[in-house]
Amino acid sequence: MEREDVVHVLRRVRRALVPGGVILDLQVIPPEPVILVDGAAICRLEGGSLLDDAAAAAAEVGAMVAQGLLREEAVDDHDVLHHYPSGRSLVEDFETRKRSVPAGTVALLAAIERPCIIRESCRLRRLRRTAVDD
Repeated sequence: MEREDVVHVLRRVRRALVPGGVILDLQVIPPEPVILVDGAAICRLEGGSLLDDAAAAAAEVGAMVAQGLLREEAVDDHDVLHHYPSGRSLVEDFETRKRSVPAGTVALLAAIERPCIIRESCRLRRLRRTAVDD
């Protein structure tokens, strides 16, 4: 997504809110997600463009806060865990996604018949629309 698209979408969302309305903004944040098996890190997913898109959106939200268009009320950084029954199911799930399993670990992961977890860092922000016009 281009930065101009991010700006356009965020401004449209803000205009759709009544003054005082709340936006919950959930974004992925660095580092890239890690794949875990039995609690041990196997590798990190690849696909920095998703983090680049999220950084562009975060920068625009920050600019809207600085302009007084939105007020940031709360921030929570946390990990989200995605559970897979096996390595093969994880590999198959990422065949058509923006992020990918590193090529050097695909065969290793596909052979794992135990549960696998992806741990991803996320940020949740509660933002409130101010009465300021944009």
